[in-house]
Amino acid sequence: MGPDLDTRLRNVPTQARSRERLRRVLDAADQVLARDGADAFTTTRIARVAGVPVGSVYRYFPDKEAIVEALATRYWDEFADLVAAAAQLDEQSPMPDPAAGVLEALAAAFRGRPGFLALWYGGLRTEQIRDVTRPTREAIAGSVERILAVHWPRASARDRAAAARMVVIAGDGLLREAFRTSRRGDAPLLAESRVMLGAYVRARLG
Repeated sequence: MGPDLDTRLRNVPTQARSRERLRRVLDAADQVLARDGADAFTTTRIARVAGVPVGSVYRYFPDKEAIVEALATRYWDEFADLVAAAAQLDEQSPMPDPAAGVLEALAAAFRGRPGFLALWYGGLRTEQIRDVTRPTREAIAGSVERILAVHWPRASARDRAAAARMVVIAGDGLLREAFRTSRRGDAPLLAESRVMLGAYVRARLG
């Protein structure tokens, strides 16, 4: 477990067996969200799916909200890793349209995580969730900045940083709207989003 998750645990597991049990609890929470939705998201249901006593859930998490925070952090950590990998690949083989490529990579990740969509749209998302996942979105902006540096090396670092931040902010809102109406993502809206972000980046960086 990463440090961000550890700070929100009631007890941080140090032994391999305990860490595996914590992983099972989070995997079960993801499964409950993906299969049954936010309304079924209870500590009792999570414990049953994980195959552990409900006391084991409370050993790590003081309440359901803490589980939601941990899951949201794990989802966004995965998304940040995905964009970081895309940045590394882009440095070796530049993608045709970088802003569109990042948006599509995240859209594919959203589709592959129905638990995330259930969390984000099922009434579990709070301002606290936004706060705890903000550092991860900042990491995504850093990876986008790396990508922009490949395609616009002559633009100033300040301009690339500003453009990367706007791509993440705007992309977050566009993705949220696209997946609000369709769990596969509204295809026409995503297509227009790619055009919009691409046009912005080209206009901003030259």
